[in-house]
Amino acid sequence: MVERRKHKRYPMPRGTFAILRNSFDPLRNHTQMSIGEIAMVLYKSEPEAMGQVTNLSVGGIAFDSNTIGIPDAENVQLDLLMTEQGIYLHNIPYAVVPIRTTGKRKKKTQEFRANALRFKRLDAEKKVQLREMLAHHVG
Repeated sequence: MVERRKHKRYPMPRGTFAILRNSFDPLRNHTQMSIGEIAMVLYKSEPEAMGQVTNLSVGGIAFDSNTIGIPDAENVQLDLLMTEQGIYLHNIPYAVVPIRTTGKRKKKTQEFRANALRFKRLDAEKKVQLREMLAHHVG
């Protein structure tokens, strides 16, 4: 199989989570919160989806999730939490990853993966934070 990805993907340790959530006021002060406080607020906020990160790159993320589909990126924010290292990335811009189909079926509705997201337009601070998280990959 031909590799189509632009960026190398790295397996991430247990305790690294992707959280898709509606904007939530208590997280506006996340820079003054401990990682435990952030985790508790995220857990209590009843996220739209939450899953263990399986692999990560500077271009996107794959995670285990039992959700059927990923909510609309305009109304839902993506956070990454690495509990062991105390790393929290807040409100990462993303897009859902379409499923590529082989064949020429005329399908009017686009299908999307339920466990993968592509990062888009990351600012310098988010890129630094993401590289810090990648430095802790396994294997």
